[in-house]
Amino acid sequence: KRIGKGVTKLEGQASDLLLAEARAESTRMAESLAVAGAPSSLATRVVRLHEMDGAIGLVDLSDKSKTDETNLTRAYTRLGEALGLDWAQAASARLVPADPWERLLVAGLARDFEQMRLDFLAREGKRDPDAAVDAWLAENEASVARFVAVVSRARQAAAPSAAMLAQVASQARMLLGR
Repeated sequence: KRIGKGVTKLEGQASDLLLAEARAESTRMAESLAVAGAPSSLATRVVRLHEMDGAIGLVDLSDKSKTDETNLTRAYTRLGEALGLDWAQAASARLVPADPWERLLVAGLARDFEQMRLDFLAREGKRDPDAAVDAWLAENEASVARFVAVVSRARQAAAPSAAMLAQVASQARMLLGR
């Protein structure tokens, strides 16, 4: 009841709020479902669920910080795109765990890539989220460049591994904690 209106608002704007990496992942998912023979109506619903991943956390934070959920979501996606966290989160979702322990690691990574951005935005409080992201990126330009270089190397791997993405998550957590 508290967040339903905000989630509905974000769902109506999802196509406009998604940036390149998330759009590419949605397209890959839709194509994969089509190849598997999923009915298009079901595939559309599954892809929308994927696109809405994180909406509840964003709307919850929006409510608590009294910040517009659309502005908060734009800052969230901007931060994810600027650092390469969108790619890392999508890559973690595509991993096929080899055992139950790796399955837990992979599930935790997907949550971490989302939660660390929410935590960053929560620390900014009622400050304009876009301005906060832009200011932080500018203030930490050298550290951000080093981190983006790590993500770029990871992106070049033929097949990202859970260990690789865990290292990216660890470095991202330290970077965003500044």
